[in-house]
Formats: sequence, C-alpha cells, structure tokens
Amino acid sequence: MEAAGLMDVIPCLVIRGICDYADSHKNKRWQDYAAAIAAAYAKELLSVVHANQVVNEPKAGSSSELYHYQNHNVREQKWSSSLTVSQSRDQIDDWLFERLSNYDQNKVHRRLLHKRLLGTTQWFLDHPHFKEWFTGNTTPTLWCSGKIGSGKTIVATSVVEELIYRSAELRAPTVFFYCENERPSTLQGSYILSSLIKQLCQFLQVTSRHIPEDIVQDIHKFFKHKRTIPDFEDLEDIFFRLFRYVPNTAYVIDGFDALGKEDCGSLLKLIRHLFASSSNHTGSKCMLLSREQIPGLTDITTLIPEIHHISTFSNVMQDIQTYIETTITDKTMSRKLTTNPSLLDEIKSVLLQESSGMFLWVYLQLEILWDTCFTDAQIRSALKKLPTDLGETYRRCAERIIIQDNIAIKVLKWVSFATRPLHIEELKEAVAFTPWDTQWDPERIPQQDFIAGSCANLVVVDPIDSCVRFAHHSVKQYLENDRRNHIEGYPVNTEQGEMECGEYCLAYLSFSDFNLQVTKCKDEELTVNVPAPAILMNGVLGSSFIAPFLRIPRGRKAFVPVRIPNIHPTGTSGRAKYKFLNYAVSNWAIHTKHISNTSSSWKRFEQVATNFSSTWNFHPWVCGGRSHRSRLHGLFGWAVKEQHEALLSIALKSKKDLLAVCELPLVDENLPALHLASKLGYYGIVKTLLHLCRVNVLDVEGYAPLHHAASKGHFSVVKLISSVKGSDVDILSKSGCTPLFLAATNGHASASSVLVEKNAGIEKECHVGGPPLPTPFLAAAKNGHWAVVEVFLQRGIKPESEDSQRRTPIFIAIEKGHRPVVKLLLEWGANPDHKDRRGFTPLSTAAIHGDETVIQMLLKKCKNHNPEDDTGRTPFFWASRYKNVGAMKVLFENGAECNHTDSDGDTPLIYAVKRDDARIVRVLLELGADPNKKCDNGPTPEFWLQELGEVWDLLVEYGATPSVLHMLP
Repeated sequence: MEAAGLMDVIPCLVIRGICDYADSHKNKRWQDYAAAIAAAYAKELLSVVHANQVVNEPKAGSSSELYHYQNHNVREQKWSSSLTVSQSRDQIDDWLFERLSNYDQNKVHRRLLHKRLLGTTQWFLDHPHFKEWFTGNTTPTLWCSGKIGSGKTIVATSVVEELIYRSAELRAPTVFFYCENERPSTLQGSYILSSLIKQLCQFLQVTSRHIPEDIVQDIHKFFKHKRTIPDFEDLEDIFFRLFRYVPNTAYVIDGFDALGKEDCGSLLKLIRHLFASSSNHTGSKCMLLSREQIPGLTDITTLIPEIHHISTFSNVMQDIQTYIETTITDKTMSRKLTTNPSLLDEIKSVLLQESSGMFLWVYLQLEILWDTCFTDAQIRSALKKLPTDLGETYRRCAERIIIQDNIAIKVLKWVSFATRPLHIEELKEAVAFTPWDTQWDPERIPQQDFIAGSCANLVVVDPIDSCVRFAHHSVKQYLENDRRNHIEGYPVNTEQGEMECGEYCLAYLSFSDFNLQVTKCKDEELTVNVPAPAILMNGVLGSSFIAPFLRIPRGRKAFVPVRIPNIHPTGTSGRAKYKFLNYAVSNWAIHTKHISNTSSSWKRFEQVATNFSSTWNFHPWVCGGRSHRSRLHGLFGWAVKEQHEALLSIALKSKKDLLAVCELPLVDENLPALHLASKLGYYGIVKTLLHLCRVNVLDVEGYAPLHHAASKGHFSVVKLISSVKGSDVDILSKSGCTPLFLAATNGHASASSVLVEKNAGIEKECHVGGPPLPTPFLAAAKNGHWAVVEVFLQRGIKPESEDSQRRTPIFIAIEKGHRPVVKLLLEWGANPDHKDRRGFTPLSTAAIHGDETVIQMLLKKCKNHNPEDDTGRTPFFWASRYKNVGAMKVLFENGAECNHTDSDGDTPLIYAVKRDDARIVRVLLELGADPNKKCDNGPTPEFWLQELGEVWDLLVEYGATPSVLHMLP
C-alpha cells in the first residue's frame, strides 16, 4: 500500500524488499536483509537500464497541481504513457548521434586549420572554377588535385571556412570529412557516410527542422542498442533520402584517395549518381580533393565527366614562398641558422626553386637544416645536396635515427600501428617499458622533447591536441614500401606491428599495480545509520498534502542502523596517473586479433580476457549482466563482431554455458551470433559457429542465417551453410522470402548458383498471409540481373515461367527496360507471342513503353506483328496511344496495320482525334492512316467544326471529306 501511494504521487519505480510476512510471527528480523537486497537489486537494475532524458515530469506538489498535469494533454500522455521519453519522434538523442558516428569533424577541422598561414590559398578562392562552383548552380561538382604534400588539405580547410560563412547566411549546411591515414578504421566508405548522415541530421535538429520519420526509424534500427549492423548499401539509402530532403548543402571530402579501391569506387559512384545532372542535385554541391591518380581507378574526370578540375601544380608557388619566409622567421626566434642575410636569401630561393610545388618537401628540408647545420659551410653543402624527392628525404631522415635507441623504434611502431593517434603523455608511458616487465616504473618515462626528436623529423607533436603523428601520411607509406631496408627493428608487416602493440598492452594491463589477480575478502559486516524512510520522503516530496502521513512516531529515531557486508575494493584514486591505461584497455583485444596459443603472451592474453574486476574493467565488450553467462555472452558477441578467433576459442572452452546463450541477440545488436556473422560474410567465424548454433533458427527479423548470407551475396558462406546437414535451403522468412529469392532479387549470381545446386526452388512462389511474392526467376528478371537469369536458365528452368497474371519473365524485363535480360530470354527460346490474362504480348508491352530496340528484337522472333489483346488493340495501337512515335514507325516498317479497329470500332487515328492530339494525328496520316475511315459513334458535326482546330486542318489536308469528318467520333 505504501508503494502504491508513492507511485500515485510521483512517476517512479518502487523496489521493495518484503520481510514482514516472511514467517508466521511477522517479526522484523529480516528487515535489514530485505532492505539490503532491495538496494542491491536497484543498483544492478540501474547498471543495465539505459538512461533517458526525462521531460515534462510533474513536480511533487499539491493534489490540484497533480490533477492539472495529468489532465492537461491526454493525447501527449497516450503518446508517452510512461511520461519518460527521450525526445520527440523526429529527434535523435546525443548518445545515438555518437553511436551513429564518433567522428568530430569540427575538432579535426580546427586542428588542420591551425596549419594554414595567413594569406595562403587565396589563389584557389579566386580561381574562376571555384567561384563558379561556389556562387552558382550550374557546376555542382569540383575536384582539386595535386601531389603528396602540395597543400590540398589546407585548401580544403579554407573552402570549408568560406562555406561555413555562406551557410550562416543561407541557413544551409556545410558537410565535410577529412580522410586521415592515422586512423585506418575511419578510411571506409561506410564510416564516411555515417558521418555525413550525422552532420545532416544534426543540422536539421539544431535548426528545429523535422527529421523524416522513416530516416529516424532507420537510424534507430541500425544504431540503437538492439540494432542490425548496416552495410554500405543501407547507409547509402539513408544518405540518398537525406540528400533529397536537405537541399543547397555543400559537401567537401578531402583525401578520399586514401580509401581502398572498393570503398573509393563506391563513394565516387554515389557522388556521380547524386550530381549527374543539374536537375538532380537540388541545389547542393560537392568538392573532392585527392591526388591526380586514384590507385586502382581511372581519372576522376572520366568517372564524373561534368566535374570541374583545379590542380595545385604551378598555382601554389606564391604560397610556398610565403611559407618559407614565415617558417624561417619563426625558427630564427629559437635559433639563428646564420647571420649572413645573403645566405638566408639563397636558402629561400633554392628551396622555392626545388620544391616542385610541395610544402611537405620544404618543411622537411628546413627541419633538417636547423637540426644538422651549424655553420655557413654546412648550410651551403646541404643546399647543394638537397634530396630530389620525398622518398630520398625520408631515407636521409631514417639514416639519422639512432638504431641502438629502442625508444625511437617504439615510437615509430606506435605511430604506425596504433588504432588512433596517441597523446604525447600516453606515448611517453607506452615506450617506457618492455613486454617482459611485471611492474610499472614511472622513472623510466622519457622527456617529451626526446620523444619528438628521436625519429629525425619523421614524427611531430601536434600543437593543437598534443597527439603524436607522422609529419605526413606518406611517411608511413615510405616505411611500408620496403620495411627491411629502411629501419632495423621496424615490423616486417602490419600483422606483426599490430601484434607487438598488443603485447605491450597486455604487459601493461598485467602489471601488479592493477591487481588483476583475485583476492580473498574477510567475511566482515559494517553497521551504518541511514535516514528513516519518512525523512527521505519528506525531503523528496516536500508536500504539505502528504506530510501528515509521513511523521516519525514518538520514540523512534530519525536514523535506522543497517548492517551490510564490508567490501574492500581496490582503489582507483591513482587511475589518473596511468596515462596509457585507457588506450590499453580499449585496444588490447583489437591489437591481438592474430595471436596464437603458441605465443609467449598467450597466458597474459587469456588472463586479461577471462578475469573480471569491477574496479579495473579491462574488457572492451559490454555485458548484459554480472552473471558468468552474461559475461561469457559479452565476450562471445564481441569476438564474433570483431572476427577475433582467439577470443572466440576462449569462449568455446565454456561450451555448456555458451550453448545456453549462443542464440540470444548479442548485446547492443539485434541479431544472434550466427546470423550476424552470416550477414557480414565472416566465413571463418560462421564455420566455427555452425558446430555450436542451430542453422534454421529465425531471428527477430524473421531471417535464418542463410537468408542473411544470401541477401548479401556471400558466396562462400552460403555454400558453407547450405551444406550443413539439416539446413533448409527453402526456409521461409516471416515475410515469405526464401534465401534464393533474396539472392536473386539482389543480383547475387554466385550465391544463387550455389542454392540452385542445393535444389532450392527457382519457381517457388511464396507468401505468408499477404499477396504472393514473385518467384526467384521473375524477381531476377524484374531487377535486371542478367547473370542470375542465366544461372536459372542453365539449370533447366523454362523461360515461360508464369506469375499469377500469366506474365512470363520477358514481360517483366520489358516493363523495367532491362534489354540484356530480354535478349538473353529470347536467345533461350522465350515465346514472343505469349499472351497474358489481358491478351497482351511482349510486343504490346514493348510498344507501350516505347523501347525501339526491344521492339526490333521481338519482331525478329514474332510470328504475328499485329496480335490483338482482349480489347482488340494491336501493338501499333498502343504505341500511338502512348505517343511513342519511334515505336510506331518501327512497327509500321515491319508490317503493322495502322487502320486496324479495336473492339470499340476505333482506329489509332480516331483515338488520336478524340484526344485532339495533332502531333500523333500527323504521324498517323504520314504513315498512311485512312482519314475517311468511319466510326460508329461520336460527337455531333457541330462539335468538330467548333473544337477540332489544327486536327481538322490536318484531316482536310490529307483528304478527309466533310461528310466523313462530321461522322468522326
């Protein structure tokens, strides 16, 4: 009763520990225990319930105030019956934005903008192509290209600044992304699209504009806690809709050539599609910046013919001169290189002349001069021996690294293979120990200047965020081109480099400082005084209305003693002093993906993975609870998502417990492990899971693992799953789809071929409660998937397969304009004279759609060029009806009858006259239509005299007699 009264006053959840009726004597002995249990449960509940922003909550007050609130807006209460909502339906929470993309474009922009010198890049802003792109709508795409280190990114920052100023005036967004090699995980097409989607949605939200409900639903579907992991096509669909919805947007993507060939190609195809014509871009514009040649792809002007092009070559010399003079002035403040003014002028002149338009080359030469030259003679000697290109410059820098100094090698490893740039304080700790150390020794931490100087100008400390990076991303490319011949001790491949970083992380987390081992606690109890419930409620509610009911009885103390277990947690007060700890915790598992059980670090790896500490939680995965199975499920799910076979092998050691949870949706996902791995195409993981999980289980979306693999076209996974004993290759989803239907619909020929070999139903028409879906064969023809259609034909399927309307695949292919499919079907013997339920033939369908090429294909195969449908109309009639002049002429040249009458007695000419279509009337008359052909019914002659106009004149011109004219319908 007390709980009911509380819940009636304020919206809350009450957790009670029941004790008074625990035995027949109704004593209070269990009260302390019950209170402790309730508190423990509440703490556990709060640890797993997601926090929401609470809005429109009533304040605890008088009953009249509460009544007014409850009756103020009934419709809103129905919309949110719990009164606890995150935001309105068309809005997105900040935490969801962070899950959508953790890329902070403004932070990156500020850091890069800091490198720009005042007065530089003005040549680009004054360029006619840029002005046309910036101010007009006729040129939606612009491409800036240049060599490595020629200042393209600085150009991008200047353009973004100009666009942001423009956006403030037009209330239109500027959306941008800088591709940086230092974070390999960001160099994916999906990552870039996620950021662009986030920026557009944030703009809509900040400007109080509605976000379309379907987009919000998709973002929730793909990025909420229970979600379905999106692929590039999923994100592409969301972005395409947002692109249409948010016009006049300026997009800038810098350095996209750093992406892999597939991602780069997909991104460029999307941009070409969105900005293909002036009518297609809704006032939006896009600027791309990259090298001249994109690895593995043709020139951008070939992929996007309409794009305007500006090259940095020969345009940046004035900026380089400004950069040389400014840098020399700045460096002279710390050390004078020479007191000879003429020598300084010579340095400026030589560097400008030899720069070849590359700021990076100039920067490195100045750094080398200041680090190695201390006399005028040394300066002159260095100027005579300047390296010819960046490769030679990097080689000289590498030669200056002290090989015996292990710290320099460690710095290069971390800058090369860390998942993100390390802060200088993190890096100082990361290089201060070895993988064999067992205890942290802070006295081994090197000084910051030593870290920066140990790699001979190849790495720098960014003055904005104090992170350590390569002087340019091309440094890493140089090191990777010929690892063994550059620096001794540098990893021979990426796998080794990542593994070595992982071993350092494991060693760090295994230090005795973090008390990873389990410690026994004494059974102790502690008695504490807590305020009486009445005092707590008075403090919370503060209402004169209920205060009389909460008074403390006489003789009762204001505080109640409660006995609880005495817990001795390991203190974390010193956590802040371990600068490298957060990185090690977040990334040890990522770096050790390739670890084997024969590795010297395997014991540490297994210990860190399996031991749980509530104080030092070293696990990057999220658990659904605190039980052993919950933690096992969290480890298992993370291993599957990240394709971490070593972690998965550890989870499989607890097979009995894993069997109980392996088919549950993963934490923060909407799919079980096998379904997720099948969708993402993780062959090795799927192969392992098939020994553990049932193969025909449907997920919440109603898909089996085979559905996911087939819909995404993962050939090897489809083959693997379909070969498992008991696998149902024709299993129906909740929507009635078979795996073959999904593979055929999406054009996956290899996957379709595998399923057909396993005797999947090619002509299986499925439905679950609703209208039937097309067969896989018809679906492939409808979507124009030529290769899939060919697979089915080769397997012996007849091209005359019919749907419920008696339409064969050739009908559907013609309707959708898929000429290659039409040609293929005809080659395999499709009947061009087949009639559907309305009496239509493929020729009639082609005439309606006006496809002259298809009409010519069909005429070569058709026996009858004038087939009649149920209304008595011929293909020529339908071509004229839909004003397809080209089709009319092709049909007429191949024997089509232009004076044929339909079941209503109309000829094509009469029908055109009825519609007062002078253009088609003229064409028909030119083709020989008889202007004196009579019709049985129609308006009065007076009507034609008053209304016919141009059509009347045409009929008269081609010999129609007045008597016939007056009888026209």
